Amino acid sequence: MNVRHAGESAGVTADILAAGAVCWREGRNGLEVLLVHRPRYNDWSWPKGKVDPGETLPEAAVREVEEETGYRVSLGLPLPAARYTVGRNLTKHVSFWSAEVTSTAPGTAENPREIDRVEWFTADAARNRLTRFSDREQLDKLEHAYRLQNLRARPFVIVRHGKAFPRSKWHETESLRPLLALGTRQSMALTGLLAAWGITRVVSSPWKRCVATMKPFAASIDRKVKTVGAFSEKANAANPARTRRALEKALAKERPTALCTHRPVLPTVLETLADLAPAGVVARIPEKDPYMSPGQILVAYVRPGPLPRIVDVEMFRPIDE
Repeated sequence: MNVRHAGESAGVTADILAAGAVCWREGRNGLEVLLVHRPRYNDWSWPKGKVDPGETLPEAAVREVEEETGYRVSLGLPLPAARYTVGRNLTKHVSFWSAEVTSTAPGTAENPREIDRVEWFTADAARNRLTRFSDREQLDKLEHAYRLQNLRARPFVIVRHGKAFPRSKWHETESLRPLLALGTRQSMALTGLLAAWGITRVVSSPWKRCVATMKPFAASIDRKVKTVGAFSEKANAANPARTRRALEKALAKERPTALCTHRPVLPTVLETLADLAPAGVVARIPEKDPYMSPGQILVAYVRPGPLPRIVDVEMFRPIDE
């Protein structure tokens, strides 16, 4: 059995993998962020923790925030990762995201012996309170995004369907070509990964392998898979402009969305995203075939407003065992 590790889903390697978030809200005095105090180290830091077996980094970030603060969050813009040495020359990598908190309830840690205080601070106060100087790097990025009005950018997730029965060995209608057992495992693993971004709208090519990839996640959030013919291989080959218009329409929706499509459709999809992004973001959008692996996702962060604008992207794969 081939079991991948959490960091591999994001191209990250380290002896210790961890994840967390900079939780934020708008208070009377502007931007506020949440810090936690660890009595064992007598320090103030962002909520974070080690990845559990079978978790991806995004899933770990959501779980750790809830355990250390009591807040159930959905991930927002990615923030700079931390990387440093611990113990006997062990490399530790910590991935961070922004996460807006809308609850007015006070934060409460699950284990007071690990986290004994959960407090909100203005950005300036937090900068002075953070124990590790390097933790200010995440705060700098958060404040910059806040000033640009990008902090509420919503996720739009492109999903390449799971591993399917080989095209060369399939002699029936192409639209009915199914997932292999690996593809089914990938679709199940996507359930936890997509949940990290609070996806509430599920869109797919109507072809069987795409719908099957998204059904487990859609069922987990009690939603139906909305099929759009323009995202099928056949429709894109006949009229890529129609596929592009369908994507632009989907991007304009004010809901966190996941869209599943095919490898041959990805050039149209990715070119459309690139046309809506600044040069620095375009450089991180795949340009070469096969663009994405089966079951892999690309998270595009879309700035709110009448004209969709992609302000950041990142890619992950589910952990399939």
